[in-house]
Amino acid sequence: MIINETGKISDEFYVIGSPDIPVYLLDGPVPVLFDAGCTALAHHYEIGIKEILGDRKPAFLFLTHSHFDHVGAVSHFKKVWPMLQIAGSVRCHEILLKQNAIQLIRKLNLESANDLREMGIFPLNNKPFEPFELDILIKPEQKVEMSSDITVMAFNTPGHTWDFMSYWIYEKKILIASEAVACYQDNGYIQTEFLVDFDAYLNSLKQIENLGATILCAGHYAVFTDEDALEHIHASFKTANDYLAMTEGILVQEKGDLDRTILRVKALEWDDRPWPKQPESAYLLNTRQRVKTIWTRMNMPPT
Repeated sequence: MIINETGKISDEFYVIGSPDIPVYLLDGPVPVLFDAGCTALAHHYEIGIKEILGDRKPAFLFLTHSHFDHVGAVSHFKKVWPMLQIAGSVRCHEILLKQNAIQLIRKLNLESANDLREMGIFPLNNKPFEPFELDILIKPEQKVEMSSDITVMAFNTPGHTWDFMSYWIYEKKILIASEAVACYQDNGYIQTEFLVDFDAYLNSLKQIENLGATILCAGHYAVFTDEDALEHIHASFKTANDYLAMTEGILVQEKGDLDRTILRVKALEWDDRPWPKQPESAYLLNTRQRVKTIWTRMNMPPT
C-alpha cells in the first residue's frame, strides 16, 4: 500500500502534520518523534501530536539529517516539551554549529512558509527558524531502548547528505529512511535523492533493502507498506541510475557547463510537474549539487 495522508499507519505509528512534510510518531510507553518538518507547520505538528498523546509527552526526537524541512520545528517542540531529547548524528551536530547553515535553513523555511500560504494552508507559524542544540549524538548502529520490547537502531545511510541517519524499529519492521530512498509524489513522479555521493547512495539503498522493512517511511509525500515498500526501494535504484545516465548525457552535450545542464534537467523534471512539489529554490540547490556530484564522478581517475 502507498499511503499519502496523515493519520494512523499501523499499531501505535502515525504520520503527523502533512504527508508532504511529515513528522512521524511512534506511540508507546516512551513516545518517539522522527524528524521535525518545517517551521511554518509547527502548530500543525503540535496539535497532531497532542491529539494522540493527550497529556503525555514525547520523550525523544530523532533527526535523519540537517535539511531545513526536517529540522524546522525542533525549537518549537523544545519549547512545548522542554524535556524532549533531540538526537542526531555527530555530523548533523557539526553542521548546526555553522552560522551559514543556520542562515540557509532560516531562509528556506521562510520561502517554504510563503509557498504554504499560497497553497491556502493555515494557520501557519510565522516565527523564523531558531537554532537548537542536540542533546544526544547518535553513532552508527547505536541502539536506544524505548521500552522492554521496542528499540530504535540508527545506521548511517549517506548519499543524500553525509550526516544522514536512518532509524530501524526491528520489532515493528518500521524503517524511517527519509531521503535515503527516492521521493514519491502524488502524481506518481519519483525523484532520486542522492546529493553528495551517488555510489554511497546506492550502497545505502542496499543496506535498506536487506532490512526487510514492511513499513518504509520516505522523506516526503508517502509511506510504503508490505510489497510496495520493497517495490519503492527497487524504484529508487532505477530512478537513481536513470538520472545518472540522463545527466551524464546532458553534461557531455554541454561540455561540462553546469549552469546549462541544470536548466535542462530542471526543464525535464521540474518545470511541468504540478504542485505540490519541492519549492523552486530548494530544488535548484539540490539539482546543482546532484549535477556537480555527477560531473565530479565523471572526471575521477579510474581505480
